[in-house]
Amino acid sequence: MPPGPSITLDQDSFKALASEVRVEILKRLDERRATVTDLSTLMALSKPTLLEHLEKLQAAGLVKRMDEGRKWIYYELTGKGHKILHPERVTIIVSLCLSILLAGAGIAAVAAGYIWPGGSAGMGTVYSGTAPARALGIPHVAAPILFGFGLVASALWFIAFAIYYKQLGDRRRDELFDSLKGL
Repeated sequence: MPPGPSITLDQDSFKALASEVRVEILKRLDERRATVTDLSTLMALSKPTLLEHLEKLQAAGLVKRMDEGRKWIYYELTGKGHKILHPERVTIIVSLCLSILLAGAGIAAVAAGYIWPGGSAGMGTVYSGTAPARALGIPHVAAPILFGFGLVASALWFIAFAIYYKQLGDRRRDELFDSLKGL
């Protein structure tokens, strides 16, 4: 497996994840925040047992209790809990931002190739192309268009990279949970 984002656990987190029930709670809270009643119903556990597990996850800093002064008290993952479950998110966000930037620059370059004076809109030859484009015999309008399409293709590559890292992260998370089952 290629190197990627790693999951680093401190001692408290490691102890908290040493229970299959607590791992399952984290997985459920990764989907959405929930009350003790919600989790009790989903997991077929008694509320006192569930509260005991939630306290251990809270002590490890993986789960937080959201008491908003309303009727229900919700539990949700903390930033630390999200980082353990999704260490690949930073890589994915950077890849998607780069893809947006490259796609925008590519579209602008393609548009410049069509609109540039002397291009297909024709208003006199102001832009005569780059030296490498002239050496290859590429018309002066085609150079920015080809460059733009190259940038858009690069953007698609970064999107594919983000998808790959999402799948890699899911696989590593499953491996982590599987390895914790044996403890």
